[in-house]
Amino acid sequence: MEDTILPDETYSYKSQPLRVTFKNIDYEVRILSKEIKKTDTLVKILLDGMVQTLEKNSTHWHFSESEDDPAFAQAIWHSISLRYRL
Repeated sequence: MEDTILPDETYSYKSQPLRVTFKNIDYEVRILSKEIKKTDTLVKILLDGMVQTLEKNSTHWHFSESEDDPAFAQAIWHSISLRYRL
């Protein structure tokens, strides 16, 4: 996990929340970049109040600087790609 968002911190852009259910637990995800494309290899997100970076290797998505579940990162990207039709 990278940074914790404090109430007084703001970002120039926060998308509508995405709800992701993984292993029967609900998570709220917000994308922190204004434009997102299919060709992007890094995506900053706000995951339940924590700033995370999703990074794409050759075929799959994973969390940068973290050994969290890569299937969870892939599920988040799947939700993002469905929302933005990527």
